[in-house]
Amino acid sequence: MTFAFGIFDSFDLGDSTPGRVIAHRLDFAVAAEAAGFGHYHVTEHHGTPLSVCPSPNLFLAALSQRTSVMRIGALVHVLPAYEPMRLVEEIAVLDQLTGGRLDVGVGRGVSPYELAHFGVDPAQAKAIYAETLELVIRALATGRLRHSGTVLRDYDAELSVGPVQKPHPPLWYASSNTASAEWAGANNVNFVGRWNGGEFTGAAGTYWTAWRSRQDAATAPPPRIGVATRIFIGDTDAGAVERFRKASDVYLRQLTKLWHDHGNHQVDAAFDTDRTLANGNSLAGTAQTVRDALIEQVRRAPVNYCEVTLAFGDLTPDEAGANLAAFAQTVMPAVREEAASLGR
Repeated sequence: MTFAFGIFDSFDLGDSTPGRVIAHRLDFAVAAEAAGFGHYHVTEHHGTPLSVCPSPNLFLAALSQRTSVMRIGALVHVLPAYEPMRLVEEIAVLDQLTGGRLDVGVGRGVSPYELAHFGVDPAQAKAIYAETLELVIRALATGRLRHSGTVLRDYDAELSVGPVQKPHPPLWYASSNTASAEWAGANNVNFVGRWNGGEFTGAAGTYWTAWRSRQDAATAPPPRIGVATRIFIGDTDAGAVERFRKASDVYLRQLTKLWHDHGNHQVDAAFDTDRTLANGNSLAGTAQTVRDALIEQVRRAPVNYCEVTLAFGDLTPDEAGANLAAFAQTVMPAVREEAASLGR
């Protein structure tokens, strides 16, 4: 297994229009596949300009017909927002459409306001998530949705379609929390988290300790675990940082809007532009500067994967395309070489 790279896309509105954002991202994903990215992951958000494509499965269905090698999926499906039978069926169909290239990210949702759009009590989200995840995995593996519910209703239905990948498409989870890392490792779930000034190193170590304790660890292929970061590459460090700040501030405006509409500013600090640059959750500079910073993260943390956001905020399609090209030409080969020297 060689070091791999993926794209993370939130479809934030920026200063564009929904139709233009979605059309651009289809073209952008095709370019990412041609550049050697192994994964393209999309987010799920509702009732907020943070995403103009609130149903990731619609985009993934379209993207399945535009790509042929790259793995695609949601990171994550917000499980409490779904009727479980429909979700199982859609995952199976997407895996058929991709010929077995689907990744399935799972999560409970981070915004209480988005969950409220679906009538979900945030206090119940964790329990709904856990029961839905168990139901989905079992149904995909067995071809039958059979469940005696606690927070969900009862089900007993045979599925008309199953996934290509057996027993089910690989699962993905996003968090930098050590407890989440331990769960993901113990359950062979691919894992992505933010660098957070190096705190992710501890979560990655916890992940591998839990994974190696599995009975199949000696024979199973290792899962993906990696850092997620927003990146902008420019001709000079100063110019790149200046352009990143503008695009990041536009992105932050979209991210916080629904929270601010409810008078809540608790997420502001975590995504503040200066803070994300300072703690390594975002990287901006020349290709060489970004390369060196990412190599340092790979040296410090036991990761075999990196997921980057290269199109965000008010970056134009041309700027996002140049960002992608510079990352693929200069950063990816150097990081792969460094990872190989570390035995990853």
